[in-house]
Formats: sequence, C-alpha cells, structure tokens
Amino acid sequence: MTIFQGGPFWRRLARAFVLVLVTVTAGLAAAQTEPSLAWAERGDVPGQYWIDAPGKASLEAARAAFDGGQGRASDPALIMPLGGGVAIWYRLQLPAVAAPARAVFTVPFGGMNNVELFRPDGAGGWREQRSGESLPVSRWPVRYLHPAFAFTLQPGETQATYLRVQHSHPTGVAWVLRDASSFSESAKLWHLALGAYAGFMVLVVLLSIFNTFSWRDPIHLYYAVQVVLVGLSIMSLTGLAGEYLWPNNAWWNDKAEVVIPAASLGWMGLFLRELVAERGRRWLSRALLVHVGICALMVAGFLRYGREDFFQLPSAYALVALVLILALLTWFSLRRPKVGLWALAGMTVLTAGTLFPLFRNLDWLPVTFATQYGPQIGGALEIPLMLIGLYFRSRERRDNRVRLEALAHTDPLTGVGNHRVLVERLNHLLGRGRHGPFQGAVLQIHVANLDAIRDEYGREAAEAAMVRAAECVTKEASEGDTVAREQGGDLVLVLEGQLTRAQAAEAGRDIIARGLKFSGRLPPRVTLSLRVAGACAPLPDNNALVLLGMLGRVILDIGSDALGRALRIIDAPAPRRADVVTGQPSIGDW
Repeated sequence: MTIFQGGPFWRRLARAFVLVLVTVTAGLAAAQTEPSLAWAERGDVPGQYWIDAPGKASLEAARAAFDGGQGRASDPALIMPLGGGVAIWYRLQLPAVAAPARAVFTVPFGGMNNVELFRPDGAGGWREQRSGESLPVSRWPVRYLHPAFAFTLQPGETQATYLRVQHSHPTGVAWVLRDASSFSESAKLWHLALGAYAGFMVLVVLLSIFNTFSWRDPIHLYYAVQVVLVGLSIMSLTGLAGEYLWPNNAWWNDKAEVVIPAASLGWMGLFLRELVAERGRRWLSRALLVHVGICALMVAGFLRYGREDFFQLPSAYALVALVLILALLTWFSLRRPKVGLWALAGMTVLTAGTLFPLFRNLDWLPVTFATQYGPQIGGALEIPLMLIGLYFRSRERRDNRVRLEALAHTDPLTGVGNHRVLVERLNHLLGRGRHGPFQGAVLQIHVANLDAIRDEYGREAAEAAMVRAAECVTKEASEGDTVAREQGGDLVLVLEGQLTRAQAAEAGRDIIARGLKFSGRLPPRVTLSLRVAGACAPLPDNNALVLLGMLGRVILDIGSDALGRALRIIDAPAPRRADVVTGQPSIGDW
C-alpha cells in the first residue's frame, strides 16, 4: 500500500497508527449503531426509580413503594446517589410483542458492582438474574463486557420488570434492550474493535522493546511498561479484561479498574523522570518521585479499603496530577522542542480522553460514550505522537554517543585522528616492518608560522590555520593511510604500502605547496609555512614514541637550517641523507 511508502520513518509510523485508529473507531461506531429489533416499535424502555437508602428492601417492598407512588421518572443523565450501601430500584415497562422474542437487556457500564434483574416467571413468581463485579464474570447470566441479561419476551405480558443496582459511588444508570440476534452482532463488533485495540497495544510494546535494544535507550522500556499499564487499564474499564483475563476472580475484577489506572499514573511519573529530568534538576526528579509515592499509597489504599471508602480523593488527585504533568511537559518543550512538543501533544490527547471518566467518577458527568471510551481514543492517539517524540530523543542520544565515541579517537579541532590513534597505527606499522622492512613511510608536518598568526590575528585565526594544515595533509592521504595529530600539536601522515624516498619526498612537497596557497579560512594574504620531516622504510626498529621523538628533532633541525630548507627525509635511526626543499621560495625553485 502506498500509505506506508515514502517519507521518513516517523511519518510512515504515524500513517500506520492513523490507519489502525480509523479501523478501531469505525468498529466502535458500527457497534454503537442501533440494530433492528424483533418488536414493532423501538422507543426507549421507560422506567421509574426509587431510592432504597438502607439497601435492604426486598422485591416486594420495592413493588409496594412503586405502587404507593414513590417512583420518579428515570433519566440516564441523572447522577444517582449510589455508594454507602444505597440501592436504586427501577420499574421498567418492556415493549409488547406479538410472538415470543428472545431479548438481551444490558447495563453498559463495565464497573457496576451489583445489578439484579427480576422478571415474571409466568407462574405468579419471579425469576432473578444477577450480574456485576460482586460476582465472577464466569457466573454472569451472559458472559460479556458489562452486565447483560437474556430472557424471552412473551405476548401479553402485564407485569413490569424490576432492576436493582448498587455501586461504590454515585453514577448515572442507563440500559439498552436488544433482541438476541442484534445483541450478538453488536457483541461481535465490540469484541472485534477492542481485540484490534489490544493487538495494537501488544505491537506497540514489542516495538518499544525492540527500540530499547536497537537505540540503546532505556526510555523505550519505560514506555513499554506504560503502554502495558494503560492497555490493562482500558481493558479493565471496558470489561474485556474481566471477560477474558480474570473471569473467575471477582475481587480482582473489582479492584483492577482503580488499581491499574493508579499504578499507570504512578509509572507515568517514572517515565517522565527518565524523559525530562537532567543534572542540576534534582528538585524535579524528587517531585516526580513524590508523585510516584502518592500513587503507590493510592494503590495500597484501593487494595486495602476498596473503592467505596477510598475513591473521591484519589480521583481529585489524579485530575491535579494530570494538569501538573502537562505543565511539566510544557516546560520541557521550551527546553527541547523537537522532543517535548511531540510528548506534550501525546500526553494532551491522553489526558483529554482520561478526563471524561474522571469527571464521571467525581459526579460531574453521566455515563456516556465519551466517559466510557474516551481513554481508548485518547490512548490510541497518544501512542504515535509519543513514539515520534521518543524517536527524536533516541536519535539525538545516538548522535551524541557517536560524537563522544569519535572524540576518543579524533582530535576535536582538526577532525583527524588523535595521539592515541597515531601511536596505535605507528606501532602496528613498525611491528609489521619487522617482517617486511620496506613497507610504509611517516611524515610529520609542523606549522612554522602558527605563533606569528596567533600573535597578529588571534587564537581563532591560529585554530583556523591548524584546520587548514589538516586539510593540506588529508588531501595527500590515500585509502588505508592515517592522518593524526600528535601531542605536541604537529600533524602526522602515515603512508601505507611500498614507497621510495622519492615518493615520500614528493608527498611532502605537495603538502608544503598546498600550504602556500591562499585559503578563505585564513586572514587575507596569509599562507602556511609548513615544515616536513619524514622517515622512509626501512623504518627505525623502535616503538612509535621513539620514532615521533626522532621526527620532532628533525623538525627542530629544519627550523635552524641556514638555507631555509623545509623538507627532510631520513631512512635510518639517525639522519644520513636528505632531500631538501626551501621553505619560502617559489615552487619553481624546487
């Protein structure tokens, strides 16, 4: 497909994630569409509610309360005063049917603690079905994402249906009635969309683990854990985890919806600490660690006390923490915009999606599509944005690491090899020369007028002169040769292969000639006065430092030469013969 072809890696990645998001959103939207029903008119199932404050009323007591006129018209947008053992009873008037019809009644809120449905059994009694997180999902009447009840609507039903709801905190209560076939089709679409979302999360985790090792950057491992926690949080909130991961554990199914999001919020602090904390910013690192500690206390509180007695305060803290995290990333974006802006954008959309269920928990919003599925959409949008930001961060770290590794082998001013590289290459050449004594030559190049340039034009001009000298030497090097700078500041050219004294001398003359040419690097009318001392095979049977010391003495001898000669080639431990070139006359005099 052309959508994945062309452009940088991060653009192709973003296109792929957008395609996945569109697929998931389309599945969710399809699952939200109203299916056709087996009965004549769709309409909403009307109902009345009655508040049982002690939560102890029986079905007969609830029926008596409704018959006594205590019922009020229900509205899904109302925040019901649940929590503290309060039970809300609903009397529902289901639609009439002309023939027996299989129906499924659902309460589309995966976190509801206890939901009971009472239906007439046709013999003067009542058939009770119970669902909710007080029971293992495996024991629900219909094993599904949220409480669901299957039954058969009979023609001529006159008795109402009753619904009893209990929950740990105030929330809105809504319901949906579908025929069995429509429910089955909708369930398939929901599971397809949520399954694709879960698979998407798994791929992101695998990609992050791969990036951890390929980029050698632990931030990707931190993010992989973050994605796992966010994914488990979303699966818990939607009911997918309860249906498939822990269907037989009612206690953990109830706790997971608050414990895992609290752990995810805490781990986000560790992730951001790795992302933004720097040396000299200890207060920031400590503040994030304090945040992690608070989230750990929230997790312990949820595990110890449950949601009913320990809920509002953590929800309020989560709201404040998300705002502070956005402020932190805004500060980070001002310091490192290429990384920070992507991370800020990703965290902003995740926070926007997370605010809806937080507002619902704080009784500010009823149960809606946004409060139930805002985190999923926000998480899907956050992942590609955050991965792009982490990609830029890892690339910067890799480039810095390459530069640091290069500094261990490179002279920082000229860019040629440093003294360490020079000694290694010379020792290697000398060691090989013991077996093949006619291999190689070494030229040491000294900028004779460097001090004069520094005195007249300043330090920057002197540094530019050294860079220009390195260019002159490097142009003489062939593949396999080495150009380096020794500790004293002189440049050294190590020539590989079989070379005659004449060839070594020619190389030295070419270097001197390049230095005499004008260059834009140097001040006007300034050229380089280069002196070259060389040793040609057979090289002295000593180590590299001895050879460099010998060439340094030759450089000094050239400097005191009365005739101004600038080049001398030796081929023994002490100079025996010399090829000479004058330093300042024109090239035609050579």
